[in-house]
Amino acid sequence: MKGDYQGNHDWERIARRIIHPQAIVLVIGSVDTGKSTFCRFLVEQGLARGLTVGLVDADLGQSQIGPPATIGLKVLSQNPDWNEIEADDLYFVGWISPEGHSLRCVTGVRLMVDTAVRAGVDFVVVDTSGYVKGRGAVTLKQHKIEIIQPRHLVCIQRSGELDEIVAGFDDIHPVKVHRLAPHRASTSKTSDFRRKYRESRVNRYFSETVEACLPFERFRGQRTPYFVGRSANARELEILSDLAETRVLYAEWGHRTLALVTQEVLPDCVQSQLKHRLSLSNLVARPQRYFERRFVGLIDARGKTVSVAIIKAVDFEANCLTLLCKPDTAENTKIVQFGRYKDEQVG
Repeated sequence: MKGDYQGNHDWERIARRIIHPQAIVLVIGSVDTGKSTFCRFLVEQGLARGLTVGLVDADLGQSQIGPPATIGLKVLSQNPDWNEIEADDLYFVGWISPEGHSLRCVTGVRLMVDTAVRAGVDFVVVDTSGYVKGRGAVTLKQHKIEIIQPRHLVCIQRSGELDEIVAGFDDIHPVKVHRLAPHRASTSKTSDFRRKYRESRVNRYFSETVEACLPFERFRGQRTPYFVGRSANARELEILSDLAETRVLYAEWGHRTLALVTQEVLPDCVQSQLKHRLSLSNLVARPQRYFERRFVGLIDARGKTVSVAIIKAVDFEANCLTLLCKPDTAENTKIVQFGRYKDEQVG
């Protein structure tokens, strides 16, 4: 995890109250309040009591057990090497901030908690991001509380910044709200520090990846307008290129919809003309570079994330994605989930 720490009396007091079998603990707080460190403390205290512990990490940008843009689960029966820890299961969100992605964040946390419970863990700790300010953040955190229904909700706050989030849960059974001040050793981290940490997690995850070719016909797309419809044939591509007055590399037809890939950005006016000319209800046009370096999640036939991958290249003549992914995962991929996050570090 992110550095060494020392517990204090408040942490020990809270731990005595909340660490017991079948408990789910949700920890929330703003940035730089020591949430992740406190979660580590709870995990180690639970292990010391002989419990099997599930750690769910929902901090998308500063993940400690998985790559950025994911929600990870680690099942622990003994103290880990926190510098070497890797997730046992992942949910791919596809972006490094929860803002604008609330539904995926709530879904992913619920699925990872359910996976931990099915795995037979005794005690579940859920870490979260520092996204707590603004209406979207308040709504997201409240929905997480409602859908997880933790036995204990730990709020680490400086001066009441979480009150709007938790006010409605103070007297609601079975949630028990606990308030903590940030550890005195908590320090503010610069945006540069956070970026470098995120890059280190990316490089660590992709240090054991391979380059794999995934043919278009082998998978379907999710969270994208591509790889979900009927591919245009060569003649259709010629006609579309003439209408667009630029080369159309790839196209897919849906029900009164069309998704195009062009060499360069297609002007809005040309898109409007195409939409009208072809009587379409929706048209999407992206340049080829839209795909490159994009994070994607590879999903198998069971619906599980088998790898996070990076699109290294797209060959629209061979109809193939070239991916950087975990070994032996591309061949098992049935769905490719597209994210918004792009990587600039991994070569």
